[in-house]
Amino acid sequence: MKKTNIIKLTIFPALFLFCFCKQNILTAESLLEKSIQAHGGKKLLNQFKSIQYNKSTKLYSENGELEKHLLQKITQQWDPFLSSMEWKNLEGYFIAKKEFGEVSLILDNEEIKDSLKLIETESNLNAAFYVFWQPFQLLEPTAKKVFLGREKILDSIEVLAMKVTYSDKVGADIWHYFFNPKNFKIRAVKVEHRGRTSLIINELYETKTGLSLNKSRKSYFLDSLGKVNYLRAAYEYEISSFDYKK
Repeated sequence: MKKTNIIKLTIFPALFLFCFCKQNILTAESLLEKSIQAHGGKKLLNQFKSIQYNKSTKLYSENGELEKHLLQKITQQWDPFLSSMEWKNLEGYFIAKKEFGEVSLILDNEEIKDSLKLIETESNLNAAFYVFWQPFQLLEPTAKKVFLGREKILDSIEVLAMKVTYSDKVGADIWHYFFNPKNFKIRAVKVEHRGRTSLIINELYETKTGLSLNKSRKSYFLDSLGKVNYLRAAYEYEISSFDYKK
């Protein structure tokens, strides 16, 4: 009788521990769900009709010199969908727009018809939307997600890692999303693009919308060993206005 009691006492705690651990095992889907909640949640996101923000991009050379400083005014809208960018450089004033599935590019009030430039324009508009609206964009069914577990980036920052791909083709972009293990917000992103690897660190999130969207980020080129080669870009975002659905 005593032997039976001892067996029960040892089995029950083990079963409890097993069930507890099983409930807390992270998957790509559960990690994304936690991150979306940490970034304000889908309910709040779905209340937005449009947003306008200014983006500053500073590109640096390998020796640390400033190569280029680009200022863009960006508008993104839902129902109907609209994505637009405005910027000025030595060529003139550009307006890029994607609306009702059509892409247009205007330079100083003159429409550009070059197909290659329009393809590039659409790619830039899509990229801006993809980057700014993370982690929500990872809900797209085309995003194949794999949870990789705990890792360290830059040899010091502890993160939860997720691999994301959109194509099985050789040479297709490979994304790694890194989440803060304490609050599940996106801490950094690594992307392998055309034979080059970049690590983008999220330094600050905005506090105006409740969604913790990008505010300050730095992008580093990595070497073949995954170590920082040099700072390639610094991004600053400033939200100017946003509207809710009525």
